[in-house]
Amino acid sequence: MAANERTNLLPGPPEDDPRKTTLAWASPTDSRNPQNWPASRKWGVAILISFYALSGPMSSAMVVPAMPQMSQELGLTSETSTQLLVSAYVLCWSLGTLFWGPLSEAYGRSTLLNVGQALFLVTNSLCALEWNGTRFLVLRSVSGLVGSAPLAIGGGVMTDLWKSEERGRSLAVYTAVPLLGPALGAIIGGFVVQNVSWRWIFWGCSAFTACSLAVGLVFLTETFSPVILRREKARLLGNEFDDSGKTLLAALKKLITVDLPRPLILLGTQPIIQVLALYMAYLFGLNYLTLSTYQALWQDEYGQSVSMGSLNYISIGLGLVLGCEIAAPLNDKIYIFCKSRNKNIGVPEFRTYMMLPASLLVPLGLLWYGWSASAHLHYLMPNIGIFIYCFGLIIGFQCIQAYVLDCYPVYAASAIGALTVLRAITGCIFPIFGPVLYRGLGYGWASTLLAGIAGVIGVVAPVGLKVWGPALRARSPYASGEAKVLL
Repeated sequence: MAANERTNLLPGPPEDDPRKTTLAWASPTDSRNPQNWPASRKWGVAILISFYALSGPMSSAMVVPAMPQMSQELGLTSETSTQLLVSAYVLCWSLGTLFWGPLSEAYGRSTLLNVGQALFLVTNSLCALEWNGTRFLVLRSVSGLVGSAPLAIGGGVMTDLWKSEERGRSLAVYTAVPLLGPALGAIIGGFVVQNVSWRWIFWGCSAFTACSLAVGLVFLTETFSPVILRREKARLLGNEFDDSGKTLLAALKKLITVDLPRPLILLGTQPIIQVLALYMAYLFGLNYLTLSTYQALWQDEYGQSVSMGSLNYISIGLGLVLGCEIAAPLNDKIYIFCKSRNKNIGVPEFRTYMMLPASLLVPLGLLWYGWSASAHLHYLMPNIGIFIYCFGLIIGFQCIQAYVLDCYPVYAASAIGALTVLRAITGCIFPIFGPVLYRGLGYGWASTLLAGIAGVIGVVAPVGLKVWGPALRARSPYASGEAKVLL
């Protein structure tokens, strides 16, 4: 490398020891910065990450139509143990983000994504071979843990690649394909279990995972700027471990004491994270309560077959995908408009405006769904209700993610990981008590209760952030505007 290139990478007088210098991009237009990559390269990475993120959600719901058959073969005798086929996976799938996010900020996005996909491929395949119920649930839990890497890291990749005002469209692509996962998994599971063994559900998911991993191993490149710069500096200085000559033991100590605890520190110290974690946890719990009980409605109340009942999941998929694709560009337009009216200064609070429609659509859809199902109206009526509910649900999800990514751009993966702690609990518990709730209160009153809670949280969260968000960010050592890559 020429001397002037080395100087650009490591600013400072040539006589200075480069190990003591600050590492940054040579200029705002440095082509090595992922935000300056060609659009085709950035979108290629975004689409690949979205397909990585499809396997986990698909696996979470594909067992729902197969639960009676699986319970019988695996010896799961109680209703709770049967619901654990979904809940155990979702719990570990959410908690896994606590590890994958901070690890990606220490060792890079691409490496962790490929490792996670490979481990998920192995554990998911082993599930197809298991006959013991206890061992199956253990494998299912481990599968969720290792399969959560795209969930934890994907939002950080979008932050790496795009600026705030461009991020909505990329989040739409990143979230649209995975959102098809639960609906697609449930539909495939319904047809598979009606015609062949439930084990083919897992073999199919593994085949898809293997294909996406093969593409990723070839084309997925690193996007996290600090890691790219550290690796480049290590290459220049011949340093094997990191940019300051630390030993591997010191790096490991930093990982354990600083990087891994960061999501819990954010959750424990940041009111913004606490509020949004509560809101997202409730929405996430509702989502999996619906996914785990939806099949029973069509089979028990409407008398449909397993395969025909699973087709009703199309309304869930349509609501999530259309909500995602409509809300994301609109969110960006609102952000750009508000930024132009604010002396061209963008703030995360511009993301709160779209949260308000979500706070109305979610309870409206739940009420429509619950009371039409309770009255046994035409099957289209509950489907319309669930479509409205899912449309509002994904708007809330997207706005929460966008707000957090704008607040914590440098620690985006850890911030997303912090959101998942409460989400893991609700994603595990809601599917377990969902059937009991619907049996005890009926679809109408149970949905009314859930809708009321959703409406209260959905209004309080955005209004509170709009009023107190700027002051909370100003006091936070983690929150900032656009990420500045200085090490």
